[in-house]
Amino acid sequence: MANSHSFSLWLLEVFVLSGLLIFFLWLSLHPSKPTYTITQFSISGDQNNSSFTIEISNNNRGGRVYFSDINITIYIDEISAGNTMLPPFYQRHESTTTIMGGAKIDQRVYGVLHGKAELKVGLVTRVKYKIWLWKSKLHGMDMVATLPLGGDGKLKIKKAKMHRRHTASAIKRKLRL
Repeated sequence: MANSHSFSLWLLEVFVLSGLLIFFLWLSLHPSKPTYTITQFSISGDQNNSSFTIEISNNNRGGRVYFSDINITIYIDEISAGNTMLPPFYQRHESTTTIMGGAKIDQRVYGVLHGKAELKVGLVTRVKYKIWLWKSKLHGMDMVATLPLGGDGKLKIKKAKMHRRHTASAIKRKLRL
């Protein structure tokens, strides 16, 4: 009788220790999403061109990030006013990458420069994480930032951090929880 009781305790200890080991491995291997910050944005009103600089930070200690094509869209009052596509790239662990680009935007830029319209910049891409020898599936990133511009067409603040866009499907998923 005592033998079966000690075997049950031993088996329970093995399961608990295995569960803890799996949990701590998951914590150490679980990648965090990159952060996106717009550090420079300007519009030249006469030619309707925009230029921007975005910093992408990978804070994963041992994980690398592979980015697919990055689609940057400029919105004026929630309507797409211009976009550009940036090429894919790879980012090392604990590093920050600066990407620069520009886009031609349509005539509604006048309202933004005179404070009558809201300007947003959206970023859509897909990323794959690599931790040790393991590569994850593709994860979609849909980010957006609202930018306050001055009458000169330049960013009023030093940095604008991008956050996840709340799409209709994301809101529905939250409501189901």
